[in-house]
Amino acid sequence: MSFNHRGCCRPSCPDDTTVYERIINVVGTTGPTGPTGPTGPTGPSGGPTGPTGPTGATGPTGPTGAQGLQGVQGLQGVTGATGPTGPTGPSGSGATGPTGPTGATGPTGPTGPTGATGAQGVQGLQGIQGLQGVTGPTGPTGPTGPTGPTGLQGTVGSTGPTGPTGPQGTTGTIGATGPTGPTGPQGIQGTTGDTGPTGPTGPTGATGATGPTGPTGPTGPSITFTIGTVTTGDPGTDAAASITGTSPNFFLNLTIPQGPTGP
Repeated sequence: MSFNHRGCCRPSCPDDTTVYERIINVVGTTGPTGPTGPTGPTGPSGGPTGPTGPTGATGPTGPTGAQGLQGVQGLQGVTGATGPTGPTGPSGSGATGPTGPTGATGPTGPTGPTGATGAQGVQGLQGIQGLQGVTGPTGPTGPTGPTGPTGLQGTVGSTGPTGPTGPQGTTGTIGATGPTGPTGPQGIQGTTGDTGPTGPTGPTGATGATGPTGPTGPTGPSITFTIGTVTTGDPGTDAAASITGTSPNFFLNLTIPQGPTGP
């Protein structure tokens, strides 16, 4: 038994109804959609999907025949190749999941440039006059002012009684030292006298006695030489030796060139 492209078990269906529509007519109308059950666990992945075969050309629609009797449901045919993907269905209306936690605050960005200075605001009202402050302590007595000019000689009056001795006035400030006078001009330089004659050479003195021989110094430490580093130089270079270290311990460092390769 085979099925045509409409899912009918006969060579040609009596009308355009599909097997699915026929089953719907037999079973009855679809009831209201029940509540969505919990999502089951994800099953194991199947094998690789085979390649999609090419879609054949649609044949012409034949005339609608009279509706035949409901035939016996045939055996389920083999699963056909996967057809092309249909258009995306409408978006579901599931509830929005809870908002995720707020991420960590990022580092503070660099400070932006300073904006231009705004226009000067309006002059504010003058504040209320503050209370007068406490009188401060009396300052020190200032220096005595210069003596005024002598007035005209008045007529001599009668001698009055001697008044009490007044308090001694404060000592005036010492005046600044006057500037130093200019240095007088330098006197005329006298003439240089004639050079006197050279005196005679005196006699050579007697040779002094030889001084005593000094004591013999302590014997110095023994000098030691130790082979230091021995380096193989490149073929054809000169041999070299150097001495390092401090007395009395010295090191003899050698550089010996490598000999030519033998036959």
